[in-house]
Amino acid sequence: MIKASKDKSLPEIKKKGRKKLENLPAIKGIGLFDHIKHIRCIQDPDYFKNLTDLDKKSFNHFMILKALSMNPALLDDISSLFRYFDKIPSPQFYQLLIGLIPPDHPKKYYPWIKAKKQPYSNELLELMSHYFETSKKEAGEYITLLSSTEKGKKELEDLVRAYGLTDKEIKSIMEGKEDEQ
Repeated sequence: MIKASKDKSLPEIKKKGRKKLENLPAIKGIGLFDHIKHIRCIQDPDYFKNLTDLDKKSFNHFMILKALSMNPALLDDISSLFRYFDKIPSPQFYQLLIGLIPPDHPKKYYPWIKAKKQPYSNELLELMSHYFETSKKEAGEYITLLSSTEKGKKELEDLVRAYGLTDKEIKSIMEGKEDEQ
């Protein structure tokens, strides 16, 4: 948009853009760990009824059970609920959880256990699954067995070399480093 300036010699250019919404609070719903806090500590029977639609979207049965299973004392009870978590409606699921899980007073910390990283590169798994004509999972087991001895490591290198890879590529694959493309 062009706006005339006061001296009328050159037009002033007004920038278009969005106005900053600094004064408005960000709309943020309740997260997974807030739900878990209510299940472990607060245990309000009317909690689920008072949730907004946005908050109900984050009430994921599977993830809640996964987080609650980090407590070793609850593991047996949670594992029995895994069979039914997708069949029970959310309000009844919440009621079941607060009835099953004792209040956590004082509040304890249960760390979130993360998945282990894959020890072998995808390229090595593909080469071995092609060579042995098996799945990648079985190829991973073969690689683990071969890597356990020096003779096995040498044989594994020879198998990879048979596919025409250079020594630098073999070293990269064997160390689990892949070039990201």
